[in-house]
Amino acid sequence: MDDIKVIDLNPDNIADYGVCGYKDLKKHKELRKKIEWFKAYYPRGLRIKIVMSKKGGYQGMLEYIPGEYAHRPVEAEGYLFIHCIFVGFRKEFKGQGMASLLLDECIKEAQDKRMRGVAVVIRKDPFMVGNDIFLNKGFQLVDSAKPDFHLMVKKFDEKSPDPQFKADMGESLKKKYSEGLTILRSVQCPHTEKKC
Repeated sequence: MDDIKVIDLNPDNIADYGVCGYKDLKKHKELRKKIEWFKAYYPRGLRIKIVMSKKGGYQGMLEYIPGEYAHRPVEAEGYLFIHCIFVGFRKEFKGQGMASLLLDECIKEAQDKRMRGVAVVIRKDPFMVGNDIFLNKGFQLVDSAKPDFHLMVKKFDEKSPDPQFKADMGESLKKKYSEGLTILRSVQCPHTEKKC
């Protein structure tokens, strides 16, 4: 881990490092959109931390935001909410503790800001890192949504209310998009644009 450095991205340096594996502003319109989105939400508390290796370069990231601005259908006010965490673009950097390092920094920031804790949505498919890392850090399952989404939280005070999935998320979407095929995506994740 001596080779690894955590860097906080901000509106001034994000284009220097890129995000989510995208680095070329001219080539990747999804990166340009992600950077615009990041700059718009940065004043609301959106943060991205990346891990850099001297040998391997950019090896992963953690993105989080105060729960009231989460780009997931959750009620998580007072919590930091993790949108995304992934590490190890190259195999030799997987399993080196980088995700744990990033998660520790997020938890510390939530504590420093006197928040209720940290929340995250996970699922079994390759959506993000597995739930083991969160369980090892003291996260607990507090809610579930179909088909296989799980909301986990690390609370700093057990008396704090649990975050939860929004109760009407499926019904309101069914009403709004009741006919034909509808694909919902956000510039929050540049991979969705490329995959669609």
